[in-house]
Amino acid sequence: MKALVWRVARVGARVGVVLAVLLAWQALSATGALPSQEFPSATGTFAALGRVLQSAELWHAIRDTLAGWALGLLIGASLAILIGTVLGLNRFAYRSAIPVIEFLKTVPIIAILPLAILLFGATLKMKFLLIAFGVFWPMVIQVIYGVRSIDPTVRDTARVLQLRGARRFAVVTMPSAAPFIMTGLRVAAATALVLDIVAELIGGGAGLGLSILFAQNAGPSEVTTMYAYIVVTGLLGVLVTGLFILLERRVLHWHPSQRNLRPQDVG
Repeated sequence: MKALVWRVARVGARVGVVLAVLLAWQALSATGALPSQEFPSATGTFAALGRVLQSAELWHAIRDTLAGWALGLLIGASLAILIGTVLGLNRFAYRSAIPVIEFLKTVPIIAILPLAILLFGATLKMKFLLIAFGVFWPMVIQVIYGVRSIDPTVRDTARVLQLRGARRFAVVTMPSAAPFIMTGLRVAAATALVLDIVAELIGGGAGLGLSILFAQNAGPSEVTTMYAYIVVTGLLGVLVTGLFILLERRVLHWHPSQRNLRPQDVG
């Protein structure tokens, strides 16, 4: 019963905040505090969203966006897990590579976007390579720290039990690194979607970003359509984040960090 009340209260609070924001948006538009040419009302935006949802163009754009997002995330995350694990297990390799990783991690995607467009054009390949590049560097650091964060007691126990090689990796290293990897993956999924939209909006790749750009260039009559596409990107981001939170909880159900989030553990 206590868990049910907690869940209802949590959902109610979230719905209340969303409704408050929408009401404030509508009120500011109705009073003229927000200029209608640049900021359409909430009702106008959602009316445009209803029209957009019935068009094939929206679903084609979502498909193109998700294709770049999925490929880029898959490539970047897979390489990060592989290389991060190797660097985390080898102190010499880690010390040799970390200066390069720290440097490349700071390179903004927007700085290499012109080069990517020059090499690949406004294509799917351009999008997923940019996403993979942007996702790889922060996630590889997360994986390295996860692999290197084995509890000293666990390490000593493994040494006493003479766990070596693949068995030590499967029983000791990966369980210790799993929370870091899953957190990095959840953050990388959201980051990849943002990079995808940026590559479409600035680089001209097919997807929701390009649809936003077309609506913007169509003039004042399509401002509500532009906002409708922006709302779709936001909803897609919430969906992606929610799915990876559920995945993290399912994969790490055994970990204390997830057990402590359960409703029955709340005061």
